[in-house]
Amino acid sequence: MGSGGGFTGFSTTYYLLDNGQLFGRRSRDTTFTLIAKQTAANTKRVFKTVESNCKIKTTHFDNPGNTYRFVQWQKGKQAYKVTWGIPEKTVPANYQKFYDSFMTMIPASLRLK
Repeated sequence: MGSGGGFTGFSTTYYLLDNGQLFGRRSRDTTFTLIAKQTAANTKRVFKTVESNCKIKTTHFDNPGNTYRFVQWQKGKQAYKVTWGIPEKTVPANYQKFYDSFMTMIPASLRLK
């Protein structure tokens, strides 16, 4: 998941792997940064939330604005992405809450800027 756009057009993406490792990468970076290791229970909760509560596999919403946020889920060749940012378009249920909850896993001092 991540965010981007604005004057620079840069984006920041955070990747949670099924083994609990949490990485970050800015679009201008050439490498991934290990941010933290999540517990197995927390990792499972995150994936269950995005799959069940957000229904990412069946939600089709691609409305980035000048600045945008996104949630993406990928396993093998299966990939799903929901992007929002246009103020006039209402983000599907649970996505903003999921985004905010996910960001609380990353201490402010470790967030990529």
